Amino acid sequence: MEARPAPFAAELDLHELFFKLRRRWTWFVAALAIAGALAWVYLQVKAPVYDFQSTLLIGDQSTGSKQAQELLQLLDSKPKGLKLEDEVGLLTSSGMMRRTLAQLPFSVSYYAEPSSWLNLVRPLQVRERAAGDMPFWVVAVPGRPQLTGVPIYVETLPGNKFRVHADAKRGQLRQLATGDLVREVADVEFDQTVAAGDTLRSPLLTVVFRPEPDQLGGSKANYFFKLNDLASLTAEYQARLKVRPTDHESRILELTTSGTVPAKETQFLNTLMATYVQDDLNQKNQVGSKTLAFLDNEINKLSGSKTRAAQDLSTFRSQNSVVDAGAQSGVGIQQQNELTATRNRLATNRRYYENMLSYLRAHRGAGSVTALSSGGIDDPATTGLIQQLSELGSQRAALIVNASEINPLVVVLDEKISTTKELLIQTLTGLVNSSTSSLRDADQQLGEVRGQLSRMPENERQLGSLRTNSEFNEKNYNYLVEKRNEAAIALATNATDKKIVDAAKQNGLGPSAPKPLLVGLLALLAGLVLPAAFVLMQDKTNRRVQSKEDLARLTGIPLLGAIPHGSDEDKQTMLHDPRSAIAEAFRAVRVNLQYLSAGLDKRVIGVTSSVPGEGKSFCTVNLAAELAQSGRRVAVLECDMRRPTLAGYFGIDRRAEHGLSTYLEGTSTLAEARSTTSIPGLDVFCCGPLPQNPTRLIESARLGELVQQLRSEYDYLLVDIPPLGYVSEFLVLLQYLDAKVYVVRQNYTDRSLVSQISEMHRDHKVKQLYLLINDVRFANTYEYRYKANAYKYGA
Repeated sequence: MEARPAPFAAELDLHELFFKLRRRWTWFVAALAIAGALAWVYLQVKAPVYDFQSTLLIGDQSTGSKQAQELLQLLDSKPKGLKLEDEVGLLTSSGMMRRTLAQLPFSVSYYAEPSSWLNLVRPLQVRERAAGDMPFWVVAVPGRPQLTGVPIYVETLPGNKFRVHADAKRGQLRQLATGDLVREVADVEFDQTVAAGDTLRSPLLTVVFRPEPDQLGGSKANYFFKLNDLASLTAEYQARLKVRPTDHESRILELTTSGTVPAKETQFLNTLMATYVQDDLNQKNQVGSKTLAFLDNEINKLSGSKTRAAQDLSTFRSQNSVVDAGAQSGVGIQQQNELTATRNRLATNRRYYENMLSYLRAHRGAGSVTALSSGGIDDPATTGLIQQLSELGSQRAALIVNASEINPLVVVLDEKISTTKELLIQTLTGLVNSSTSSLRDADQQLGEVRGQLSRMPENERQLGSLRTNSEFNEKNYNYLVEKRNEAAIALATNATDKKIVDAAKQNGLGPSAPKPLLVGLLALLAGLVLPAAFVLMQDKTNRRVQSKEDLARLTGIPLLGAIPHGSDEDKQTMLHDPRSAIAEAFRAVRVNLQYLSAGLDKRVIGVTSSVPGEGKSFCTVNLAAELAQSGRRVAVLECDMRRPTLAGYFGIDRRAEHGLSTYLEGTSTLAEARSTTSIPGLDVFCCGPLPQNPTRLIESARLGELVQQLRSEYDYLLVDIPPLGYVSEFLVLLQYLDAKVYVVRQNYTDRSLVSQISEMHRDHKVKQLYLLINDVRFANTYEYRYKANAYKYGA
């Protein structure tokens, strides 16, 4: 007979799960208390972290007058357009960080350990403070190696003195300005006293202590400081700084960072933006300064030439009494000067081309790209190539800050730079050849003009030459002076296109982490989830039978009922407490047994289990008592001769000379083996003396004869069968049994053992088999709670 699945199984499973969780309410209380305590400790120990942001405008090109910018770009061929990716790379580069942090007093970090029970064993509650919040401040002596990364404790002493001490297993001696490691230090330990304003000198530390009068006598705490080298500070702030555009098409960058000391984070962001803006302005001013220096040098050289030309003209006139020269001489000399100027320009251009060509041939690699000047080059193709090469060089320089040489983007740029250099070399080679040809033509024309002048009168020719030379120098001098004045104005009015939009400010009103509400919710969640998960894991990993649902999943054997947990002292509950829950449970078992066996002659009932200790003898005795109290004549046959226990249930002497064993051996009569009990209609055949071979006695023909005789004398014969582990004895007794009751004990019987009897039932080796679950603790289950209340009804 297969068991039918219970309706609403899923709902009952949820109810049962809730009941199991509720039964462990003390676990939840303890878990919530522990999680709450840990959350409180975390909030006390974790230093508050604050978020800060600022915004910076990146213009598209430099500002200033158009003429000024044209002049300042004379020696610079970089394109004016700016890429936000390049500017982000510059802002987050190591160089920018080092220049920014070098201006800030961050080489010393100050900390305080409040006087709290959290810091009794070890310093858990540590807070970094700004320099102004400490009773002292420290100045590291420049140029001296300092001990970095080690807490150096400071105690204020009377008389404006400080006790300085440190104790660590290892430390590092570094140059603060560069981060260079001087040496590793093992077993750091020193303790010195220094007066305020004096220099503490030791092999590991050279600093000056200054008192902060406003903070002396403040809250009680242990103070210490750490020295930081510039390299470690650069890496720390570079990792914390985030830069991104505020919008996809916007040229405004948002700078964000976070830290535990608001004053330091604000100072860092503002200084970083100011340094970035000033660097951009310095770079533009550097181009203007180069232009001014070039013009000043040319003016100085031309000033001497102009003065000498004017003196030579005046001297020649006074010595030769010449006032004017002929028109022919003047025209010839003018042509000669123009051709000379043209030749000089061609020669200068050719030397410029040759110098640039030599440089490019000597630096063909992609890694060596410097800004090439396109000033003086009239060829548009060459100017375009120079600008393209400069732009590629700028892109590579910005990219190589955060990428290696083998980065795919760097490799692509290197190929473009090499290709552009080859094209520029070919173009410059053509320009050199063209300039050489033009120079030969100019030399030929100049020779013809000089020949014509040589045939003129000497005085007229010299006068014309001197006058033209003086006018040429005067004109060039005035031109350079004018351009120098324009360059000075351009430099003075030069401005950067970078602008600070918003200074650094804190995001929100409080710290961004830790968030007390979130930590509290996580603690609440942990206090509920962890014990629930433990209960579920315990339930899933428990290999013992817990409820009738377990039996329904493991086997299809019908269930007679459930016997509640009772006192171990009272083993005859049916006799001593007939109105108890256990007594009611056995009555239900009797009714179910009669219902399931209706119309069948099931007088001989065997009771067994998987292993000893599951309560088969207890169930046998109380079921027999219930049957006897209902008016039936009942006999109990104790066939478990290895561990007999029935005598103890009925108060029979365990050392009796007669019993079932002696009857089967033929040394006792049936009357001698039979024992009457205090329950009317209930007789018991206890084991008697322990036999040497119980299996031989159970297999004997006398047992079969005894069963047949007792079947005729009694309404019910209950047989206490050895556990299923003794398979041979169980199978021998099967032939005498009309029904079999298999006892399972809650939270005791292994599920694999139940599977064994289920397999035998499925293979039809054991028929008319029923299950009985024993020792059920109703408080531990959901469904049986109602049955327990029902059993106690009317008590």
